[in-house]
Amino acid sequence: MKSSLLCSLLLLTAAVATAQLKQPSLEEAAAKRWSQINADRIAADADGQGITLSDVRRQIDPIVGQLRAAARTDREFEQALQQAAQETLKSMAERQIVIAEFRASSANLPASYIDADIEETIRRDHGGDRNRFVAALRAAGTTPLAYRKTIEDRIIFEYMVGQIRRAAWDVNPGKIQEYYDKNKADFVRKEQVKLRQITITQGAAEKPEETAARAQAWAEALRQPAKIAELMARYKVGGKPLNGPATFADVAERISADDFARKGGDAGWRNVEDLNQTVVEAVRKLKHGEVSAPLKFEVGAAPLYVIVSPEASRPQGYAPVNDPEVMSEIETKVRSIGMKAAIQRWLDELRAKHYVQLR
Repeated sequence: MKSSLLCSLLLLTAAVATAQLKQPSLEEAAAKRWSQINADRIAADADGQGITLSDVRRQIDPIVGQLRAAARTDREFEQALQQAAQETLKSMAERQIVIAEFRASSANLPASYIDADIEETIRRDHGGDRNRFVAALRAAGTTPLAYRKTIEDRIIFEYMVGQIRRAAWDVNPGKIQEYYDKNKADFVRKEQVKLRQITITQGAAEKPEETAARAQAWAEALRQPAKIAELMARYKVGGKPLNGPATFADVAERISADDFARKGGDAGWRNVEDLNQTVVEAVRKLKHGEVSAPLKFEVGAAPLYVIVSPEASRPQGYAPVNDPEVMSEIETKVRSIGMKAAIQRWLDELRAKHYVQLR
């Protein structure tokens, strides 16, 4: 299969190389097209459904440019093209036996599912115009009936694979612990601090000393929340009415001039070594929940002030398995591994049950 498939796909390789050098004449284009048509053959048989080399080429065509760009030599390009062809052929054969398994069962795909998918395509890609949709199919060399069959097969395949994925979705604590124990080195983290911050910049009509005084006033009010409402009134701070005593997050959301404002100043967990040294020195002097003095930074023509408040910290070392972030990461990885293994076992069973021949 390898040599014959490579020979057939070399037509595509040659076509790409030719296109890069010059535009072919009409005679050359006709000869090339004749060769492609007449070189076509059945590359695989999956439960009585043939897969042709032209089917494989259509799947590979969109990535030929990427393969060519990544290859350093023509030989590397040919090898990459060959590998892509083999993987594509295998994938197409697997797809056919999955569809065959569905059709062999008592299950039935309601026509409304296919109709809804096609109508969505017409609405999204063709402005709701069915005539434009049909014209596009004709230009692509297919028909509404053939397209409907393609959509039906896709829905069936996605449904069948989805059933296996759902069966492998659950991740129990034992699997999480097992993954953590085997991959503990992946969960080493540096010293971190969870920060909230407020950034204050100079107003258009403000003098530098007025900006400094305003930043100092906010820092003092954040240490004594009862004063926040009065300060908001003095500086005419808008926003939705507060429910209860104002918090650091409430103030950050209303006055901060950075990207964390919409999250109440929440800058998340940060590696201490990645923080500005001025911020590190300030944070190390604060207990959790305390508020720093305004930290001045010279940025451009006007200074800005940053007020920070550490909410939590964690030392360098192994993140514990029961850490919510670690649990979430491991669950995602274990679930992905489990679903991949479940699908592979299922496909192996289908290959044993259905006839597949790669020629």
